[in-house]
Order: sequence, then C-alpha cells, then structure tokens
Amino acid sequence: MRTTPPISGSAVADDLLSQVADEVRRAAKLPADRIMQPSSRLVEDLGIDSLDLVGVMLQVQDRFGVEIDDDDVVKLTTLEALTTYVAQRLPQV
Repeated sequence: MRTTPPISGSAVADDLLSQVADEVRRAAKLPADRIMQPSSRLVEDLGIDSLDLVGVMLQVQDRFGVEIDDDDVVKLTTLEALTTYVAQRLPQV
C-alpha cells in the first residue's frame, strides 16, 4: 500500500476531496448546498445513518475503483479520512 500524506492544500488533493464529497453527498442524498469540510464527520456532522453509510462506501468504491475493506469502514469517520484512504488506494497513472 502506498503511503500518502493527509489530504491538504494541493490542487490535486483539493480536487479529490471535492470529488469524494460529491459522491458522499449523492449517495447519502444530502442537499447540494450542504457545507462539507474535510473535518466533517460522516455520521455526527452530516447525519448519515448506517444504511446510507453502506451506500456511501459502495458509491465511493465504484466511482474511484478502490476496495474499502469492511474492517476499515469504522475508521473512516471524516470526509478527510475517507479521501486519504481513497488517495492511498488509487491506481498509479
């Protein structure tokens, strides 16, 4: 597994964060104007319930072509954590 620093600041990182946020918003059926920060907690801040969280993880896997291990889902509590996880697993180009 590649090690990637936490998501912050660069245009590529910001773009990936934005893409992950869009997928989370779509899968969880959140309003388009919902403010999402890197530190936004998926359950506590965004109100995503357990069923929608499954949908979020499936949507992110499909969109980015990455595998999210079931044991890792409990660790992916924030938008930034999910984005960093995806970044670490993206295919090399």
